[in-house]
Amino acid sequence: MRKIVAVLGYGIKNPTSAFTYPADVINAGYATSLMKAGALPFLIPSTLSKDTITETVKAVDGILIPGGNDIDPSFYNEEAKEYTKDFNRNNDLFQFMMIEEALAQKKPIMGICRGLQALNVFFNGSLYQDVEKEKEKSIRHKCYESPEGVSHEVEIKKNSLLHDAVKKERLSVNSLHHQGIRELGEDLEAVAFSPDGLIEGIENREKGILAVQWHPEALVMAEDEDALKIFRLFVSMMER
Repeated sequence: MRKIVAVLGYGIKNPTSAFTYPADVINAGYATSLMKAGALPFLIPSTLSKDTITETVKAVDGILIPGGNDIDPSFYNEEAKEYTKDFNRNNDLFQFMMIEEALAQKKPIMGICRGLQALNVFFNGSLYQDVEKEKEKSIRHKCYESPEGVSHEVEIKKNSLLHDAVKKERLSVNSLHHQGIRELGEDLEAVAFSPDGLIEGIENREKGILAVQWHPEALVMAEDEDALKIFRLFVSMMER
């Protein structure tokens, strides 16, 4: 039987709709990648109901925290700068509550882009509010024009879950973000790095956490086998 994955929705105002309340959405690449890896994805609308979150996590085998907008910097004790915008505090709280419940129920967690950042902040880490503006000698990370193209390589740490999946020490990835990890969160291990030293992969094998800064789901849509291996790894984590 296929493993069921809760893919966390992100509430946005649908510009093509007459409705004034937000729509919970995900990029189709997440669902496609999970199905190709052998899992069954379900979109989970954002909620702050503790009971709903507990029952949701109980009903699934793992959760995936996708990309999205910025995280409210107050969660890592900073004020928002002029280049940090469009954050949704309720969505941040929803994701933190889902992480907390998944850990309590020992359900694996995969984070992608913002999902990696949310996990890092949950574990008391901090973020660059804009990598290229705040990190010395930063390479270009905002390559929005080529979501399915290669932007740079990442170096992968041996003996990590990520290395177990792709069997490579270097991997070509896309780059679609402007924020990133500044200080690594507690209980997390940095396992992938961009050429400028930015942390691009984190994990905790014991807690069942795997997260990357790039967007493997977009690369899966471009038939990248290494990207699909990352999703297969996540599915295998739900079988342990």
